[in-house]
Amino acid sequence: ESMVKELAEYLRESPATVAAACATGAESVAQEWKARQLHKASPPSEVVEFYRTTKSYLFDLTTFNSDYRHAAALEALVGMARKRGLTRVLDFGSGIGSVGLFFALNGMEVALADVSEPLLDYVAWRFKVRGLKPRLINLNHERLPEGAFDVVTAFDVLEHLPQPAETLRTLAACMKAGGLIALNVEGPDARFPQHIATYEEVFSTVAATGFHRLQFLGEAEVFEHVERGAVSTLWHSLWGNFWYGLLYRKSIAVLEALGIKKMIRTWIKGPKS
Repeated sequence: ESMVKELAEYLRESPATVAAACATGAESVAQEWKARQLHKASPPSEVVEFYRTTKSYLFDLTTFNSDYRHAAALEALVGMARKRGLTRVLDFGSGIGSVGLFFALNGMEVALADVSEPLLDYVAWRFKVRGLKPRLINLNHERLPEGAFDVVTAFDVLEHLPQPAETLRTLAACMKAGGLIALNVEGPDARFPQHIATYEEVFSTVAATGFHRLQFLGEAEVFEHVERGAVSTLWHSLWGNFWYGLLYRKSIAVLEALGIKKMIRTWIKGPKS
């Protein structure tokens, strides 16, 4: 209710009107995606234009952020950052700014980057009314600065991108060595046709990009940015494509058939919260 009230104040609409739009926000996003006839093979410029202009995400993300599934992961990530003395944070694909607000209210220096201009405008307003001054990066006009960030988050973002490997390289370049990145990739779902990149596509390139997995935080995974030489990069590229391209999904299917997938998942990741 508080998030609906906040968006209603920003839009100068009644809370009832905004609540109704939020209730159908995810459906509205999907319908607009389909109306533009977008799909995995669409030109990246058309995909970017969809995200740059659509206002439906204001309502969809208000609902999504009101019961945020990465809240515990964020708490843990702040703890990890403080132990390492990391203070400069980038939330990539920042949406309506809730993750950035969390970091800012925990005393960290925050930058938020997105291509959505309606969302960036709302983020600027949300921070202003709280007396906070983030760095906002409009990715339509600005590049991420090299080596500028200690911590990067990319929650529920990479599955939307037509070229996730290129984005991972960009994120690696904007981080300092020893920095942390937390990310996740949602699988394909008929309700979300805009999810066009798979877990395998993203994670086949993570290690070669310069990220070393540290631990799982709920549905997210945390990596450290490391410097890799040419040989290491080549090895991780070949292995990543082999494992995720040929074996990963088949291995999952075998574990499910044997009825031990859940047990192994708990052993590796810990129990689901």
